[in-house]
Amino acid sequence: MKPKFAIGDIVAVDGYKDRIFYVDCWREVTQHEEYGAFDYVEYDLTDAINGEWLEAYSDDLRLVCREEASEDFLWNYDMTNYPEPTSTAFHFADYFPKLPSVESVSELGKGLEKVASDMAEKKAKEDAKQIDGLLGEYNDYTRLYETFGDAEYKTKADGVMTKLRREADE
Repeated sequence: MKPKFAIGDIVAVDGYKDRIFYVDCWREVTQHEEYGAFDYVEYDLTDAINGEWLEAYSDDLRLVCREEASEDFLWNYDMTNYPEPTSTAFHFADYFPKLPSVESVSELGKGLEKVASDMAEKKAKEDAKQIDGLLGEYNDYTRLYETFGDAEYKTKADGVMTKLRREADE
């Protein structure tokens, strides 16, 4: 099946009055149904003026300009009353018409640095507190082992030392 339109051609689409689209790609489709198979060509299009994306069947398209002459055609194209996009696409400019100022971004960065610094300091204090607790526990079991000579205290002291080494590696 040979497509009617080539990549780069400019076409008009039924239902999109006064708008022109680039052919981005085409694909051959074979649709299998209960009563047989149907072959057709489907096109991916991009609005030549505002970039809206669209899919269309070859029967819905009409050639405006071949790819070889498309640059000259667009150069002389009158965009004065070009229609707005009809899709429900999200356009950032509609929601964020004004970018933040350099000063506000700088202030935000300083605030984020302070928060990160505070969080790192808090984590360091928590880690130090945990290690201090483990060291105290290790010292207690070591003293008990030295005082009473019970192997159970030595085993517990060794277990605490293992926890300390694990914490030091993290």
